[in-house]
Formats: sequence, C-alpha cells, structure tokens
Amino acid sequence: MTSIASTASWMNKQAVGERFGRAAASYDAHAGLQLACARSLLDMAPAELVGERALDLGCATAPLARAQQARWPASRWLGVDLSPAMLAEAAARGRTGPRFQPLCADAERLPLADAGQALVFSSFALQWCAPERVAAELARVLMPAGSLLLAVPLAGSLHEMTDSWAAADRRPHVNRLPAEPDWRRALAGAGLSLQHAENLTFTEHYPDVKSLVRAFKATGVDHVQGGATGLTGKRAWRAMCDAYEARRQPAGLPLTWRVLFVHALR
Repeated sequence: MTSIASTASWMNKQAVGERFGRAAASYDAHAGLQLACARSLLDMAPAELVGERALDLGCATAPLARAQQARWPASRWLGVDLSPAMLAEAAARGRTGPRFQPLCADAERLPLADAGQALVFSSFALQWCAPERVAAELARVLMPAGSLLLAVPLAGSLHEMTDSWAAADRRPHVNRLPAEPDWRRALAGAGLSLQHAENLTFTEHYPDVKSLVRAFKATGVDHVQGGATGLTGKRAWRAMCDAYEARRQPAGLPLTWRVLFVHALR
C-alpha cells in the first residue's frame, strides 16, 4: 500500500476495534440486516475464481464462512478483522479452521503480498475506512482478474437518528459515511473495473428508541468517530426520543440504511 494511515486515524480504528470486540458475543443475534446484505453479496459472486486464495475482509464472527467455502470448494480463506474478540468468537463458534484462518489486521494496511488474492469479499466493514486508501490496498492484494465483492453503507443511512439527535443537541451521535460517488471514484482511481453496482435502501423498524439503541450496541456500530465523550444528559435524551417518536410508522420506529453493492475486477 502506498498510503499509510495517520496515527490519529489508527487510534480511531483502535477504538472501533475495541467497540466491536465488546459486541462480539451479541453480534450474530442482532445483525440481521448486516447478515442479509452479506448473503445477497455472496449471491452476486462469480461462479469461478481465478485462484484459490480469498479474503473475507471485516469478517466479524465469520457467519458466512461455511457458505463461502461451499460456494468454492477449492478456496482457502483468510478471515480478516480489526477486532481480536470477533475472531475469537468466530473460532468459538467453530467457523475457523484450515480453510478459513483468522487474521487480525487493518483493511488499509494488510500484511499480505501483492497480487495474491483471487477474491476480496467485504460486507458492512469498510465504512470506517477512507475509500481511496482502502481501494488502493484492495487493488494491491488482488491478482489480475481477481474480484472485489463489496457491500458498504452510504451517506444518507440512519438519517432518522441523525435528525432526531440534531433536535436535541449538537454533538455527533452518528458517523458520517462516504457517498456512492466517493466509492466509485476510489475504485476507478485504484484501477478496479466496475462490473455491477447497485444502490439499495433498507428500512428496519423497532418498537422504541431503547430497542434501537440496544441493537446498535449489540452490533458495535454505536462507536462515533469524533464524538464527544461522557454520558448524554437526560434532557437531550428525552428530546431525541420525542423527535424520533414523531417519525413512528405503523411498523414501529424506522431506521433506514442505504447500501452500495459492488462487483469489480482488478
């Protein structure tokens, strides 16, 4: 990789890894949308790979490990994650082994040789990265004609929570996410050829704000880079809840995700 993340950026990622680590045991039970998107991404995969080696980048507890190996019986995977606790949970659930080995690493600084991977698969993991940096790193490790399969949440996701918090205080409570053009430019700039791209919107519903926030914590996505530390005041919390309640739909309180699905070739 030609661009190394700054110390400040790496410290942020350490915080991300620690937060996801604390959510490792609860992740599978609450990550319904994340798992559904990962399965949809696998359905987009090519029937054949140009080699045997593949990465599940940001694999968390590796819930798709068996399906990935079954899809390509000759494949040998590295399950890469920033959180040692997530990888430990994957091992405890029997998802790692000779054909799916864990590797704790940063997606922007992979300890891997150039042009060695036939496939990089990544779902709901790279939103923590700078698109240009991570795209360059993915292009570096992919072999010629290797495939990138990417699902990543986009700017505009979680707008109900963002707007509800804006009615309560000015502290950042939701991460800023790259937009689709950011990813398209980054992939093209890294020399990755887009084969298919689809921008889909998903809306989850929760019975109340506490349930929504509990799901956030259980999947580790409640870490906010650059957010203020300390407890949220009762008045601000109440104001946020009231603002969110005004958005209630018959199915419950909505939470919207915009997700970009990509298949690209090196």
